[in-house]
Amino acid sequence: MVKPMLRTRTKKRVRKRTPGGRLVTHFKAKKPGKKTCSRCSVKLAGTPSLSISGIRKLGKTEKKPTRAYSGVLCPKCLEYLIGYKTRFEVKYDYPDFSEIELTRDLTLEKYLPKGWYKSISKA
Repeated sequence: MVKPMLRTRTKKRVRKRTPGGRLVTHFKAKKPGKKTCSRCSVKLAGTPSLSISGIRKLGKTEKKPTRAYSGVLCPKCLEYLIGYKTRFEVKYDYPDFSEIELTRDLTLEKYLPKGWYKSISKA
């Protein structure tokens, strides 16, 4: 009987024929998928697709890019997030720009720190 820790469907089962002619089952760990942007589901560049133990062995600079929200948002979504945040700040800091149409984008607001708008909104 195989070890209890291997009797799980999280391991990939591979049938192998031994030199003696027997057919045995080898258990391998499944490869993790590539990391994706949590807003638009595009595969992220610069992030390794290794297991947790494999990522732990990498250096700090090899684990993820050093820009903001790396490993979470793609560059396109990050650019939109920065523009969204800037428009919000402009609208509430300067009364001349109060007529700017700003629709809330809740898919982006969840990445901003909690209460980021309280200091600039005049409520």
